[in-house]
Amino acid sequence: MPTIIGDLNGLPLYSWVFSVYLLAATVTMPLYGRLADIYGRRRVLLIAIVLFVAGATVCAAARSMPQLIVARGFQGLGAGGLVPIAITVSGDLYSLPERARVQGLFSSVWGLASLVGPMAGAALTLAFGWRSIFFLNLPLGFLALALVATQMKESREPLSERLDVAGALTLTLGVTSLLLATLRKAGSGGAGTALRISLLVLGALLLGVFAWLQTRRAHPLIPPVLFTRAATAAPYLSGVLIGTTIYGVDTFVPLFVQGARGGTAAAAGAVVTPLVLGWAFSAAVAARAIVRHGFRKIAFLGALLILIGFAGLLAGATHDAGVVFVSVACAFVGCGLGPAAIAQTLAIQEAAEERDRGVATSLVPFFRTVGGALGVGALGGILAHGLTARLGASADVAGAHLTGSGAAPELASAVRLAIESSLVPVFWILLALGVANVVVIRWFPGKAEPAG
Repeated sequence: MPTIIGDLNGLPLYSWVFSVYLLAATVTMPLYGRLADIYGRRRVLLIAIVLFVAGATVCAAARSMPQLIVARGFQGLGAGGLVPIAITVSGDLYSLPERARVQGLFSSVWGLASLVGPMAGAALTLAFGWRSIFFLNLPLGFLALALVATQMKESREPLSERLDVAGALTLTLGVTSLLLATLRKAGSGGAGTALRISLLVLGALLLGVFAWLQTRRAHPLIPPVLFTRAATAAPYLSGVLIGTTIYGVDTFVPLFVQGARGGTAAAAGAVVTPLVLGWAFSAAVAARAIVRHGFRKIAFLGALLILIGFAGLLAGATHDAGVVFVSVACAFVGCGLGPAAIAQTLAIQEAAEERDRGVATSLVPFFRTVGGALGVGALGGILAHGLTARLGASADVAGAHLTGSGAAPELASAVRLAIESSLVPVFWILLALGVANVVVIRWFPGKAEPAG
């Protein structure tokens, strides 16, 4: 991104390159899921791939920051269908034991990509320029397009019903309002705060209308039974908490290492690597254990490991622990995320009706993303309040301190102490959310009978 900013001169719009992609991908997930239920997986997956590849092409050709942001939004419209539909197809094709192994493979691939992707992006940018990052999507996208078009067989019969357009509109606009309130860098007061509150209220009202519509539709966009049955409602609620865990650690732990402990930017990024590795490894192990021990026990084990990791992060913030200690705590969180996340996905696919499997599966990444975005937004507000209370008018130097410029030497120690003290309540809340996740898992379904 610094390279892109230098080329396109768009520093004030920097955050939107990520935010608009996240927004577009998130709000379209449930729509893709329901469209895949109605029209079939293959056709909808092809559309998602085409949109994603087309968006990447336009990104590579962008000549200004606004053009890049619009192109990223277009790319996000395609991205919203890729993972949900792929996971849905695995639910169609495989019995529970096979599906567990496939989901473990999905998690391992995701973990590997999370490590290799940023490094590959840096290498490509240095060697060929930032546009090569988007051009790399083209051969991969065309390969996926060719395989799906020629080798994939439709895994289920289409439904004889229409899309709930009113439900789709109210859900999309409602979630968009909530995410804009979270993603927008509003000011600490005045017009910025008023706009954020207005977006939150508007989002809540629209989602209320959406819920009302769903109870009065013969063929709703999202069947209300998914939220009235504990077998699916509990995993969804756990997904919200898991999302806050993922986004929270990824956001606040690097800040803690760099801002409170004085580590480098490289150290701040590397400290969460054990989380990714732990997630990939534990998901592969948990996938096999779920068939034998059931969803609830494996999810509980994962939630317990996350709780231990959060306790470690809190201890590290309150007892002047080093970076190695923080990395070990992140490893515990990662080893817990693998079992918790895979148990959530498989439990929902097993409990949902076959005709609703697409939308039911799509809500898994949807709730993780929404829960993570809203949770981190709220926690960020707590952090900002703490910094302002401790530093007053000098709070702005915290950002300069992190980048190594603009902060007077005599303020460096005060800034580090303020960041550390302000992050302590954030870690306490993450710990409380970890406890809540342990409680929620009590309502997970137990051991399922393998199909086929």
